[in-house]
Amino acid sequence: MYGKELTLGDLETVAKKLKWCVPALMEAYVIGTGAVAAAHEKLPGSLRFSVDFDFVPKNLPILYYDSLMVDRFIGPESEFRDETKVYADYATPETVRCTPAGWLERTWVINVTDGLTLYCLSAHDVAYNKLYAGRPKDIVWVRELLKTEIITWESLNELHAGNPLATVDREKVERSMSAVRGQ
Repeated sequence: MYGKELTLGDLETVAKKLKWCVPALMEAYVIGTGAVAAAHEKLPGSLRFSVDFDFVPKNLPILYYDSLMVDRFIGPESEFRDETKVYADYATPETVRCTPAGWLERTWVINVTDGLTLYCLSAHDVAYNKLYAGRPKDIVWVRELLKTEIITWESLNELHAGNPLATVDREKVERSMSAVRGQ
């Protein structure tokens, strides 16, 4: 079985290999469960468990060759994944299009290796993106994260109220919020 309870050390290991695959990459966003797991290592294991770290390059287009390098050397079918039980997902900026305004200011920064700085999404922003995705596993993850008090309903509601989403996207998040509440 692949996946593991992710840590800051795992993020550093994957990020160093990502820099090796894409030498021009100077900055990237970490946007998923891995961002929260690396920031909050005392999270219950079920909330830190994932198969990957999701990276979005900052100020660098995703080139075909770069994607091939990432997939081949640290992607889901790589030897790296076999050895570490985790892989890198090189995501597009479109992935964060529904993240609430101000998310850039809420990131926490880690300088992993010479020439690579990571901006990790806050727990609230990761949770909000999971509400937008709305998959059953995301509903469970947000519900369990709320129990840790790392995030609050009050903050999620504030982020949602200030997020200028299209009506269809707003309703999607609201359905997920209802599902998290068990309604």
